[in-house]
Amino acid sequence: MSVRRNEYQESLFKKFAELGKSVAKSANENDANATLDHESWQAVSKEGIWRIAVPISHGGLGGTWTDVISALEGLSTTAEDLGFLVTTLGHLGSIKVLLDEGTPHQKARWLPRLLDGVIGVTAMTEKTGGSDLSKMQLSAYEKGGGYFLNGKKVHITNAPVAKFGMIAGRVPSLGKKKDITLFFVDLDGPNVKIGDTENNLGIRTSPTASIEFDEVPLNDENFIGRPGDGLRVLYDVISFERALYGAMAAGMIENHIMRSSKRVTERIAFGQPLSVNQYVQGRLTDMKMAAIVCRTLTYAAFEELETGAPTASILCSATKYFAGENLVMSAENMVQLFGHLGYGNNEISRMMRDALGMRIAGGTSDIQRINIFNNMLRLQTYDDALVEPAVSTIKVPEPMMS
Repeated sequence: MSVRRNEYQESLFKKFAELGKSVAKSANENDANATLDHESWQAVSKEGIWRIAVPISHGGLGGTWTDVISALEGLSTTAEDLGFLVTTLGHLGSIKVLLDEGTPHQKARWLPRLLDGVIGVTAMTEKTGGSDLSKMQLSAYEKGGGYFLNGKKVHITNAPVAKFGMIAGRVPSLGKKKDITLFFVDLDGPNVKIGDTENNLGIRTSPTASIEFDEVPLNDENFIGRPGDGLRVLYDVISFERALYGAMAAGMIENHIMRSSKRVTERIAFGQPLSVNQYVQGRLTDMKMAAIVCRTLTYAAFEELETGAPTASILCSATKYFAGENLVMSAENMVQLFGHLGYGNNEISRMMRDALGMRIAGGTSDIQRINIFNNMLRLQTYDDALVEPAVSTIKVPEPMMS
């Protein structure tokens, strides 16, 4: 897969890079208020970012996920708001799940709302843990001929602003190790309670809260995929989102480079620009190499996802790992290059706070290492019970609209 954008992809990059500038303008205010930029969200939605890889038959543009990478990278280059971008990434994940696993009725019910920008969540984390899905307690119990959802999810991204979401839980009647199931549930019903917005260190513009379900009635349309098949679907979407983190990080690091380069060429110390110092040059070149690595890994990961390669999960985790670690390195270098100005309560320090969250969101850096190692063992021993299953192939969309 080529990392060079074609003419259409370049137009997507430029269009969403222009839109990202409006996100950046209100990022500090939205960070202070711990709220999503709804106005910019609607503007991005109106420009069709959610429709790019959706088949024409479902109201989309019939493009590819590689086209989406170009749009996301463009947005990330100028938005300067990691919370907004994390929300974007999660929204794309919800769309992919419905496209790949949804029935015609489920697609008709929820896909149009997602394409219009109505925000959904992906809720996995509970008090017992996040990445360890085996400890989930939220369950759908059979009663009176139907199922009812009970339990609580915590630290859920965008819970305060979402209208529906994909909820990971169990169907205990299926038996242990066979019961993990995904549900698509509306969150505005009387039996769903959204907790208070959490006061987080960073990524505050993607507000988080708990979601509590108390006897929420379910029907067939609420079950995504086959009951008990939730782990496979979850690992598919998790790998997809991990790959996208690379494009997001690459765009944000390029923004750091632009800001920092301007600073070090204009700042005069000891009679010369800061940029003549090799230590300064070293920081900037480290940042540039990091952006290249993150971007290249994203394309490599998507190529493996598309072909269903057995090493796809390894590459997706590697992409997420380098995205988190390199974004922190880049933000730290930017703070250092700005000196005291970088340490003030401003957009520079905010981007540093946000970057730290990149090591946690979507699975910590340590979890990525664990997944890589376990998959290395699987490939050597063929013991599929040890680790995540190989992710399934991305479905090929319909031809582009002419």
